[in-house]
Amino acid sequence: MTDALISHQQETEALSVVAARVAEKIKQQGRQDGFSVAEQLALLQELQSFDFGRFLLQNQGINGFWTHYMLTHPFHGRLTGKNNRGQGFSPLEKFILDDSPLMLATQERFTFFLKENQAQVRPGATLACIPCGMMGELLYLDFHGVSDCLLVGIDYDADTLADAKQLAIEKGLNQWLVLKQADAWKITAENEYDLISSNGLSIYEPGTERLLQLYQRFYAALKPGGKLVTSFVTPPPTEAHPGEWDLSQINHEHLRLQKLLFTTLIDSKFRCFRSSHETEALLSQAGFSSIRFIYDKARLFPTVTAFKPQ
Repeated sequence: MTDALISHQQETEALSVVAARVAEKIKQQGRQDGFSVAEQLALLQELQSFDFGRFLLQNQGINGFWTHYMLTHPFHGRLTGKNNRGQGFSPLEKFILDDSPLMLATQERFTFFLKENQAQVRPGATLACIPCGMMGELLYLDFHGVSDCLLVGIDYDADTLADAKQLAIEKGLNQWLVLKQADAWKITAENEYDLISSNGLSIYEPGTERLLQLYQRFYAALKPGGKLVTSFVTPPPTEAHPGEWDLSQINHEHLRLQKLLFTTLIDSKFRCFRSSHETEALLSQAGFSSIRFIYDKARLFPTVTAFKPQ
């Protein structure tokens, strides 16, 4: 692999260039999933009216800052009604953060990560987050009564490491923080971590062999008895394969709009799907045991925990 960000662009095209290309695609494709060309163009225009929408359009993915914004929205924006600029949400940004089935699933998944990661907090523990983003899944943990701990954040994006450091300072945890700019596939740690918390890579990585290599690196980096907390997105149902989604927990109109936004307009990169069975097989092949799945209500974005045997 050449060193590169897989979740978003390092250099982006001008918004006007991206928007013009998407508009042309909309006109050529015509009506999609019941949305007229005019409706699609109006949504494209609204996406350009707020920062998160502009980032999605230009990057086709989400960096550490916007991941944190999205995951912590239930604790912040949903309560205040204010976006990152302190302004009211546009209807489309509100939909993405409050109603999009995948966003709701990953917000629920974040709470599972916090609970599973909290179980590994103890004096002297070395807890790693790979890729770390802003490290909310470690920095939001409760360290009451813990006098010493090491919090290791590894990410290829230098900007997100700076954001993680700032959040650690705000949380009063900077003294325990170790940040490293590195490709997750090229970490060199051996038997070093009590925990690896890893969200966000599998959904961008289409190669099964490459994902296995990542899990093998994580296995090597964990201490014997160490815990991996990771996640994946399950495939959408088809007529031939009904899949794992619980459709009774999903608003189908919201799903329809989500598909249009992330597939047609944004052309998102985070569409690498895997089943629970495939994920369990990969983790087992990497050497992990005691594999356990924790499902969000819709079963879209499962959390999985696994251990390196003692």
